[in-house]
Order: sequence, then C-alpha cells, then structure tokens
Amino acid sequence: MSKAFAVRCLVATGILISCAMVSLADDWERDWARAMIDKDLLNINYKSVAKGQDVYFRIRVSNIYKEEMQVIGLSTSCGCLSFDESKLAANGLFVPILIPSGTEKTLTLRLDTIRHSGEKKNTKATITFFESSKGEKGTATIIAEGYIRSDVVIQPGSVNFGSVAPRQGAEQRIALNYAGRNDWNLASVKFNSPHLSAEVFEKSRGNGLVNYELVVKLKDSAPEGLLRDQMLLVTDDANNPTIPVQVEAKIEPEISVTEANFGILTPGKPKEVQILVRYTKLPVKPFKIEKFERTKPDNTIKVKKSDDMKALHQMTLTFTPPNEPGLFEEEFFLTISGRTEPIIFKARGRILEAPAADSDLKK
Repeated sequence: MSKAFAVRCLVATGILISCAMVSLADDWERDWARAMIDKDLLNINYKSVAKGQDVYFRIRVSNIYKEEMQVIGLSTSCGCLSFDESKLAANGLFVPILIPSGTEKTLTLRLDTIRHSGEKKNTKATITFFESSKGEKGTATIIAEGYIRSDVVIQPGSVNFGSVAPRQGAEQRIALNYAGRNDWNLASVKFNSPHLSAEVFEKSRGNGLVNYELVVKLKDSAPEGLLRDQMLLVTDDANNPTIPVQVEAKIEPEISVTEANFGILTPGKPKEVQILVRYTKLPVKPFKIEKFERTKPDNTIKVKKSDDMKALHQMTLTFTPPNEPGLFEEEFFLTISGRTEPIIFKARGRILEAPAADSDLKK
C-alpha cells in the first residue's frame, strides 16, 4: 500500500488501539491487509475433530483505516476448507463485501469433515481486499491445520439449539460412534459456559464398535443473547484425547432492539441514528418504553422516544461526539413495561481527530 495511505488504529493482540495518523513504512506495506484480521485467527489449529462434525471458524475483519475496504475474493488451497460467503455470487461472479471505515464484518470459514479425513497441514484460506480510492489490492492468508478422524463420527455435527425463549432452557441429543477397539471410552464432557451441561449414555459396545448418546442441555439460567461455546469430549485415546464440538444458542427476548451504528463521527458535529424496538413473538403485544438509561453521565447523547403503548417503537439517538478520537462503544438500557430486567443494546462508531484550527495550520 502506498506510503500516503494513513492508519488511525493499530492492532495489538487482537485489540484495537486508537493512535495518531501515521504513514505505513515500507516493511509494513505487505501487512496492511493482515492487520484487519484478529492476530489469533491468522493461525488456526483445530487439533482433532470427528467425521461429520460441523467445524467452522468466525473470522472477524475490522476496517481500521480511513478508507472503505472491499473484500473482492475468498479462496482456499484445499477443498476441505471453504468460506460460506464465497457462495454469494451473481451470475457466477463474487459480489464484493463492503466494509466501511470503523466497522466490522464476520466471515465464516468452514471445514468439510464429511468428504475429507486425515491430517491437514498448512492449508490456506486467503482474503483479498481492495481499496478503490487508491486502487490498492492486498491479501491476508489464514493457515489452518489439524486432523479429521475417520474412526469417530458425530451426528448431528454440532449442537445448535436455535432460537430459545429466555428462562426456558432446551436440550438436544447427538450420537457419538467409534470404530476401533472394544475398550474405547468417552471419559467426560466439559464446557466453558456454566449454562451448559450434558448426560452421557452408552448405547452399545462390541466388535470394535462403541456407540454413545449425549443429551446436551441448555440451562434456563442462560442470559439473553447469542451463546457460543465448545463441548469438549474427553476420551481415553492417548493420541487424540479430546474432540471439540461447536455449541450455539440464541436466547431471544420477546422484545428486540437494533444496534446503533453511528459510523464515522466528527468531534462536535451531531449525528442521528434510528433505533427500532419491536415485539418479536406471536401474538404481537404492545408495550411501553418507560425509561432510557446509559452508562455515561455526560450530555453527548440525546434520545427521542414515544411514551405510547405499541408493538413497534422508533427511537432517535443524537450523538455529539467529544474530541476523543478512536473507536466509540457504549451500552444503553431500556426499561420496558411489565419486565423486571432492562433490555441492553449498544452504540458503536469511530470518532475522527478534530480538524486543525487555522492558527495551527499557519504555524
């Protein structure tokens, strides 16, 4: 990328850090595209996974630059890997994915464990970026390695509870089938989230085949929002002792709120965004927004809302950014009639540096 291409943020251990406008040095020019990918996701080791298992990786792409970026190509070096977004084509052509300055997009890189098996070394997934104002093109390459087992089959390939109402809980059953030795055992099941648990039932054993059924439970204590975790199956196999299984659930409230994305902001210049608050379940019920609260005590954000009872509310948030350049994020809280817990939603944006005064330019 040309030396005139300026960056407002740097990436350090996956965290965006605000900094002054600088020019990219020659030895950084090769890495400007890689800087938009979380550092921890540039090298993926999925270790050992089962046949038929649903294995995917969420690749977060953050446009840390002033200019809009486009993803114009997604490719892999092995048929065992593919991007979900590469299927989005018009007339056989890939449709560019636009990433405005200061925003993020998440790409899904998926591992094919049905048609492929065995050890996979140094497989590559490449994201090609394009910046139109300067005509610059760059690539970020992700390395993925691991082993797809053929002796263990999981059906279905992941645990996906789908949409679950708050405080209801849910359960899903999966089958784990092993082919090899008669004394093979599933020793335990581990989760990171305290809102998940599992029961293990041995169904059969003999002739080198071992079959288990697992009942995976989502507890009613799970908070609202998207829950993503791994169920770690611990076996007595010395060479491949663990098998990670993806777990997802969307604990969806009866009332949803759209996020407030302010985009690019100039200090002292007010900007409005419209927020929709709606009832998501059937039958639709009217409700009242009794209170709007925020975490900061200043007057930079003003809200305009209706006090009526209705199933769909439109709120207007007006933000006057302070002279604090960098990424902006804040949580807001809505108190809804008939609900004890507030609804939480976020506002995001990126504040530019204040333009220099005339007196400063003359200096």
